[in-house]
Amino acid sequence: MNILEGVRIALDSLRGHKLRTFLTLLGNIVGTMSVIAVVSLIYGTDSYVSQVVLNEGTDVFTVSRINELQFLTDFDAFMESLNNPRLTLDDRDYLRDRMTTARAVGAMTSVGADLRAGGRSFSGVRVRGVTSEITLLEDIPLALGRHLLEQDVRTAAQVVVLGSEVAAELFPRRADPVGKEVRIGGRHFKVVGVAQRRGTVGGENRDQFALTPLTAWSKVFGSRQSLSIKVAAADLDRLQEAQDEATFLMRMRHRLRPLARDDFVIKTSDQLLNIWSGISSAIYQALVPLVGISLVVGGIVLMNIMLVSVTERTREVGVRKALGAPRRAILWQFMVEAVTLSVVGGIIGILTGFFLAWVISLASPLPFALAGWSVLLGLGTTFLIGAGFGTYPAWKAAGLDPVDALRYE
Repeated sequence: MNILEGVRIALDSLRGHKLRTFLTLLGNIVGTMSVIAVVSLIYGTDSYVSQVVLNEGTDVFTVSRINELQFLTDFDAFMESLNNPRLTLDDRDYLRDRMTTARAVGAMTSVGADLRAGGRSFSGVRVRGVTSEITLLEDIPLALGRHLLEQDVRTAAQVVVLGSEVAAELFPRRADPVGKEVRIGGRHFKVVGVAQRRGTVGGENRDQFALTPLTAWSKVFGSRQSLSIKVAAADLDRLQEAQDEATFLMRMRHRLRPLARDDFVIKTSDQLLNIWSGISSAIYQALVPLVGISLVVGGIVLMNIMLVSVTERTREVGVRKALGAPRRAILWQFMVEAVTLSVVGGIIGILTGFFLAWVISLASPLPFALAGWSVLLGLGTTFLIGAGFGTYPAWKAAGLDPVDALRYE
């Protein structure tokens, strides 16, 4: 018997016993679906984290009041950092004027707000107050106009650079909105630039933002919020030296005693990557035994159903043997059927897993991405399950005595 004939017989069995087939494949479907859904979400988050690091650059670190990542790694330190003083534009100026190992030192903060222009509005825009160094710290290419200048920050000019989606929504009939006005918090801001379209990465839309001078931002939203101070090292090889210098200067700035703890934190891209790597590894380690149990149960169910199939088709086996079918042909037939059933369950599980991951990404901030290797893993695993747990039923069918099989009722 060739493979195609064995597959055809297996598919006929699928159609002829729908409920039994569903129960047979349920374990494989659930196990494979779990793998695909979790891997797709983790893979998407991996891409997002990598893009965040790439967007800021590996030579950039942040001085901030608290380190949100410590909530996961050191909760006591996180709670203690809530008492740290807020960072101000004066802190940024102090570092910028004194650091010798940095090529750029900027400050920024953000808030969600509504933007209006004419009779149109855009809700939930991420309005960022930044200094002019933003172009040296982040990759934000422009499609139209210019970026914010140092003079804009110094004079608190009410100017804004819009993300491409915000500009298209507020000025749908204008190819060039530069020079037009938008209202932010009741104040009028002149559009001086529009960013290029950057798309969505890891579930985050990178075109829904507005950049304003930090000084003008403070006039609209207040100056009580702590700033994030970003520093780009002069050279990647001097990144650690730049962090040490920033730490030393901030301690001097805040007049800390030699043994006193830092009342600020230094955040780097490596910290984010290491924490996420630990989280994803833990998820994978927990996923393996859970999915393994499901697949083993599915394999046992498959083996039992195949044994039932062997019993139901005893006379068929007897006829084939009486007509001269060798033992290996019978063995091959039932092995192909078992593998086909298992792989069909795997395919359904893969499709269901991708659909589930897509739905979760729509309903939550979790990003979603297709991982090609997870498809091969799912198909390979279900193939091995079918081959492994189909061996005994196939061996039992091949070992039937033709005389006894023909007498079977």
